[in-house]
Amino acid sequence: MIDFLPGIGAVNQALIVVAAFSALIFVHELGHYLAARLTGVKVERFFVGFDIFALSLEKEWRGTVYGIGILPLGGYCALAGQNDDPRKERRTGSPDEIQAKPLWARGLVFSGGVLMNFIFGFLILVAAFMYGIPFIPPVLGELEPGGPAALHGFRSGDRIVRVDGRNIESFEEAAEAIALSGAGGEIAVELERRDDAGNLRQLTIRVKGRASGGRGNLNSIGAEPERSRRVGGIIEDAVFADALAGKLAVNDEILAVNGVDIPENQGQMIQSLLARRPGEDAVLKIRRAEDGAIREVRAPLETYGEWDLGLRLGVEIAGVLPGGPADLAGLRPGDLVTAAEISGPKSGGIRRFANTQQFMEAVSEAALKPVDILLKRGGETLTVAATPRLEANIGDPERDTLLGIEGLMQGDDGFHIERTLPGSPLEGLAREGDFLVGLAGRPLPRGKSLREAVEAAATRSIRLFVRRNPADGVPPAPLAEVPEANLAIRLSPRVNSEHRRPMIGVDLLSGPVTSVAPGSFADLSLGGAARLVGSRLVALQYSPDLSSTILRFVFPAGSPYGGGLKTLVAETPEAIRSDPAAAGLRSRLPVSLKTAEDIRPLPFAAALVAAGRKWVDLSLMVYRVLHKLAIRTLPLDAVGGPVQLFRIIKIADDRGFAYFLYVVALISVNLGVCNLLPFPVLDGGHLIFLLIEWLIGGPPPRMLRDTAQWIGLACLLALMLTVTGYDILHLLRGTG
Repeated sequence: MIDFLPGIGAVNQALIVVAAFSALIFVHELGHYLAARLTGVKVERFFVGFDIFALSLEKEWRGTVYGIGILPLGGYCALAGQNDDPRKERRTGSPDEIQAKPLWARGLVFSGGVLMNFIFGFLILVAAFMYGIPFIPPVLGELEPGGPAALHGFRSGDRIVRVDGRNIESFEEAAEAIALSGAGGEIAVELERRDDAGNLRQLTIRVKGRASGGRGNLNSIGAEPERSRRVGGIIEDAVFADALAGKLAVNDEILAVNGVDIPENQGQMIQSLLARRPGEDAVLKIRRAEDGAIREVRAPLETYGEWDLGLRLGVEIAGVLPGGPADLAGLRPGDLVTAAEISGPKSGGIRRFANTQQFMEAVSEAALKPVDILLKRGGETLTVAATPRLEANIGDPERDTLLGIEGLMQGDDGFHIERTLPGSPLEGLAREGDFLVGLAGRPLPRGKSLREAVEAAATRSIRLFVRRNPADGVPPAPLAEVPEANLAIRLSPRVNSEHRRPMIGVDLLSGPVTSVAPGSFADLSLGGAARLVGSRLVALQYSPDLSSTILRFVFPAGSPYGGGLKTLVAETPEAIRSDPAAAGLRSRLPVSLKTAEDIRPLPFAAALVAAGRKWVDLSLMVYRVLHKLAIRTLPLDAVGGPVQLFRIIKIADDRGFAYFLYVVALISVNLGVCNLLPFPVLDGGHLIFLLIEWLIGGPPPRMLRDTAQWIGLACLLALMLTVTGYDILHLLRGTG
């Protein structure tokens, strides 16, 4: 796609935002103007922009002063006999004043701007659909490993049809519906999936999302849309940027990788084809964006991952969840976990950690061991063995257990099994109508859910070796098992129902190096324990040919390497270079790919229907967001303000002219809906006063209007300042 606004910078973006916003304000005020002319109300001044400091271009014609003000962010239509401040109204009794007109005429004038925004938005939508709006198909591409979608059985290639009963036509609509359910909200997602035989079937999966970590911490299920073959960006690294210069550029299309053709909208294949080729170059067949020429180029791959460097890192506890296993066991923020030991005959002894991932794997391993289950079937008692596991949340989440059965606790009778889920641990072992009465040789504990009982019976304990620096008193003596630790804490992980994995309730940071394995890479090539203990590894990188390994450490003051950030470069061991994939290293092309887009220009009749549907959806979206804000499902910082307009314009630059039209229509409809809100300084507030006048048979008291105007103005200003403040905060944080 050719960019609509190629290479626009921040200044041009600002000018375009100002021009677009001013145009929409002009349309809004034009609606008031036309309605006033239609009903015989005199328009005293009609301005685009505000004429502050008496600086403006103006011309009087037929009793109306038309002008362009120096401040372009807005405009106004001044009507005879009307002022937003009731104390400044000047009525002369002239029949062309707005207050002299009947209620229906005043209602038409006050709603004229909103109606014009709606009409303008609809017409722009029709033009956009006829031109061809690029939209992202609601088809899943890459799934985040361990994310809600992956854990609940979603697959790449699934098409989202409905979310909580709402029909979905694009990935943006699906993301919006998921986001509006609130962080951690549970949703029902209806999918279309093709099986191995190519048959299309529908299924519904209930999934509990999690906070996205971005703007507003909106709900997310950890799924990305399909990727196109078009390059969206190149990694900001001098090594790769220089190597790719003249070979690959933004908007080039990658048609084949190492002789394998890449189908349209299957760009995620590119990285999967290259994942196990660290240290190699990729042969790419590309179509150049600038001239459409097809050529073949060789591109270096970026290698990522970590092999056992010989570093043993402490895992620092950054925070402790109140009431969680770690809190109850006595872990504190600032503790440094240096090693762990899992209970049981196959514990493997004491393990040290090379990264936080190894720590989390140890926590997960300490959960859900095989357990004996006591069943009653008729008059017979049976004992079966099963290993509980985290099941996809099929069926009623209130009833799902770690054993994959559904039913109800029935007092002393135990857990009555009503259904055994397909593929679950008890499939083929338990039947409908059985009673589960005991676990691990003990009866079910009273007062607990089955999930809690299974978790308690099937979870091993884990012993954490901790180094704690007490603020006062004599520090505990070092432990003989792990010299870097001065106390040991035993706890049992808990299966977290939101994240669907074993956890102990802590936030983690990668801690400093506590020891170095003798004879390891870190010992022989990086200076060993004498130089590395106490430092923090902050970055790890490989040269494109894997000949060298680049590590960045932060060293404490007084270190032999000197304090602060230092870069160490060493030759990658031959064993790693000869088989990097076996060592756990992976590779990727150092580029990002644009999302897959579908563009379908519509004939006029079809565009009218599509524009009508989208117009209704955009209108209702404002009220959906307001409702979610009111019930606190969404935080206020999820709402965008003026700064967000710059981001929207940049998206329009990337996605073409039709999408720019769509954005203009969206803003126009939003402007109309927001002006209908019942704030006294908005059109909706004027309509409320007219409704009150109709109900009581006369205008409301001036005191009421005066007070309402000031309260409404204060609320609007507070809202605008708050939203703009959040905009700036997110801009500084880089969260959107």
